[in-house]
Amino acid sequence: MTTSGITNINAKLIHQHPDNPRKDLGDLSELSESIKKKGIMQNLTVIPGYWDENRAHHDEGYTLIIGHRRFAAGKMAGVTMYPCRIVEDMSYKDQVGTMLEENMQRIDLTPLEQAEGFQMMLDLGDTEEQIAEKTGFSRTTVRRRLEIAKLDRDLVKEKTDENGEVLIDEYDVSETNKEET
Repeated sequence: MTTSGITNINAKLIHQHPDNPRKDLGDLSELSESIKKKGIMQNLTVIPGYWDENRAHHDEGYTLIIGHRRFAAGKMAGVTMYPCRIVEDMSYKDQVGTMLEENMQRIDLTPLEQAEGFQMMLDLGDTEEQIAEKTGFSRTTVRRRLEIAKLDRDLVKEKTDENGEVLIDEYDVSETNKEET
């Protein structure tokens, strides 16, 4: 991978990554207010090109890899130019892996989002051990999150409390596994 120095890029040219594991950016009001007062203090990381809503790739513009919350809060604050580090030749696996590693330790990432992220890493060829090593989670936590990823989405949403905690026990997992066989 080749990286550039910091380049200012117009917000209109920066696009969200379609496979960003972080679906809910949370409350951005405080971050937006901070950006209004101080500006963007840390650069975003982007790659050349972007995917549209039909997943067609376009060579112009950039796809955001690191800094989704800063970008969204900056837009709320009226920021039009963002300091960005451009990374060339980043494989899809590295893109997803980087986004996951950036987000996995955040306390506001739900167990379901973690589960989906771990499953994505597994689908891209990482082992449970590699996922644990890359994210800093124990292998037990990785294994449990991967079990959640296998469950029916409606069941998981039904069993998620207001704090985002998934209230699924061994019975729910074993019953779902029985239904699949």
